[in-house]
Parts: sequence; C-alpha cells; structure tokens
Amino acid sequence: HFSKAAGEPVGVASPFKHNGNRMTEQTQVRRPTTRLSLGSRRMFVALDFVTLVGITAHLGFIPLFTWLQLPVLAAFNVLSVLVWITARVLNRRGKLDLAVVLVKLEVAGHATLAVSMLGWDSGFHYYLWPLIPFAGLNDRISPRVVFVEVVALFVLYSVLYWFTRAIHFQGPSPEVTQAIPFMNVGVVFTAMGMLAVYFRLATSASEQRLRMLASTDELTGLTNRRRMLEHIREEIRRLRRSGRSASLIMGDIDHFKDINDKYGHLCGDEVLEEVSELLRNSLRDQDFIARWGGEEFLFLLPETDDAGGVTAAEKLREAVSKLEVQFEARKLKVTMTFGVATLDPKIGIDESISRADDALYQGKQGGRDQVICWKNPEPAPAAKPPVV
Repeated sequence: HFSKAAGEPVGVASPFKHNGNRMTEQTQVRRPTTRLSLGSRRMFVALDFVTLVGITAHLGFIPLFTWLQLPVLAAFNVLSVLVWITARVLNRRGKLDLAVVLVKLEVAGHATLAVSMLGWDSGFHYYLWPLIPFAGLNDRISPRVVFVEVVALFVLYSVLYWFTRAIHFQGPSPEVTQAIPFMNVGVVFTAMGMLAVYFRLATSASEQRLRMLASTDELTGLTNRRRMLEHIREEIRRLRRSGRSASLIMGDIDHFKDINDKYGHLCGDEVLEEVSELLRNSLRDQDFIARWGGEEFLFLLPETDDAGGVTAAEKLREAVSKLEVQFEARKLKVTMTFGVATLDPKIGIDESISRADDALYQGKQGGRDQVICWKNPEPAPAAKPPVV
C-alpha cells in the first residue's frame, strides 16, 4: 500500500525538495548569497543574465575597434569588460544597488563615447533603450527616481542626436559601415529579450515559491489545512463523477502535551518534525497528508475504502511506534492514535472529517495507540406494539 514520499500528486513540480526533516527551496535560477525581496530577486536574475550579455558584447567590441583603428574605443571596452565583471560579482553577493549603478554608468558612458566618435548612424545609442525597463525593474528605488532616470535618458538621447547626427563614420568598406548598426540592434534585441525572459523566470519562480509557502506548514513542511481542504474538494468532485471510494484518516500524537511540558517546546518541535517525515515517507504518491493543527494530522487516501483505510492507518501506527526521537541525550518513544472514516460526497467535507475525528476520539478514550474506524450507529429497534 505504501511507497515513497507524498504530499503533492505525481507530476506536479515543487519548488521545494526534501532535506532530512526540512523542506528547502530549489529554483531554476542561480541564487544570491544573501536574502532578497521578491522584487530584488527579479532584478538579481535579470542582472545575472544581462551582465553575461554585456561581458560578451564588450569582449567582441575590443577586436572590432582595434581592427577599425579606434584605440580609444578599444581601450574603453577593456574597461567596460572589467566594469561588467565587477557588476556581476557584486550582484552575486547581493549588492544589487551598486551593481545596477555600475551597469547604468557604463552603458551611458559607452553609448555617449561611441556615438560621439562614430556618429548617430552607428547605432550605439540603441544601448540606452534597455536602461528604461531596467529602471522599472528595480523595486529598491521609488517611482519618482524611476521617472527622473527615464527623463535623464531622454535628455541624453536627444543631446546625442542633435550633436552627432552630422558625424558620419566611414569603415574600411561600405559593408562594414552598414553592418555596425545592425550588429548593435542585434545585441540590444538579445539583451532586452533575455531581460524579458529571465524576468519572467524570476517572477514565475517567486510566485511558485509564494504559493508553496501559502500552502505549507512552516515547521513540518507538510501541506497545511487550507491546501488540504482544496485537495479534499477536488477529491469530492472526482468521487461524484466516478462513484469510487476515498478515505480520511485523522491521526494524533499520544501524550504530546506531556512531552512539551516535560522536555520543552523544542523537543516537541523535534517530535513533530520527525513524525511528519516518517508519515510523509510512508504514503503512496497519490495520498495526501496535512498538519491539521497542533499534533493532529489529516490524511486523504484516494481509491481507498474503509478496510484499506484501516490497513493504511495500522501501518502508519506501527511505523510510528518503532520510531525513536533523539533529542539531546534522550531517546523518546512516540505513539499515535488514528481514526478512519469514508469521504462521503453525500454528507460533505465537514461531516466526513468530523467522523474521522470522532473515531480518533474513541481511540483516545479506549487507551490510545490504536486505529478506530467510524461506524454508522445501528438505529434503535422499533418498539413493539403493546399486546391487547
């Protein structure tokens, strides 16, 4: 009946992975060495990939300007490569503000120098365009500052146009002269495309992480009550279509209050974590487990009738009874009591859960460390009519 860890259905990618008793984040993008806000993380991801484009582009400009016999621009691009590498390193270390300032200054400076020497038609002013979305991406500056930056870019763009439109650079051949602006357009399109794609990646990863945090119990890493209710509603809809069975199991750690009172809440937390990990690893892929509250756990077992639910709960009970929780110098034995009930679409979610809870209560009253299945009480026999 049991196989590997569960909690989400097979095929649903999770931004978390198991690591002992904890849940850790796994994302598709590189992570900074410091904690960042959601908006800052978007900027981090965008900057991480855009700096790669910047370094590559300026490495290509060095031999180009050397070949065109423009030593000033060639030397400036050596400096540009160093600036972009520095910005990349700063970004990786979480110093986004300084990295962004370096990138903006380098782009504006390089565009100004190149257009001043080669003229407007060379297309180096195109590199000012990506600075506009770059300003908007940074949540560490106010909208007023973003507005000022955009206005400053417009002024610089206009000044370059009016003062350099009469300059006409002549390359070694007409083909080279015509190719340079197209090359610049290609680099800018690549940078803006990557900016958009990786901004989307960062946003998607952050939203997925937020959804996971909203549906996960912080201490145990299990599904929380709200998310479990969503799973149960989905299962109710499936049951109405298929007419099949599903079981609910309510489990509770025995004498948990005594553990907290005697050994402290840190010990109680350790017990909850280890029991949660054991329970999670004892379920099928299609099963669900949630921390329902305190030391209570709720299980949803699709395609499982009462008998199967009892069998599953008994295996869970046996597994927990063999567990020894190591806390400091102590080894604690733990037991659990389980109540099993059918998830019945006719009576609804609340009543189905209440039946599992009633069965759990019977188990507690009957001595704990056992499995009780809720049974519909037999109706009282009708009174016989009096004999006349």
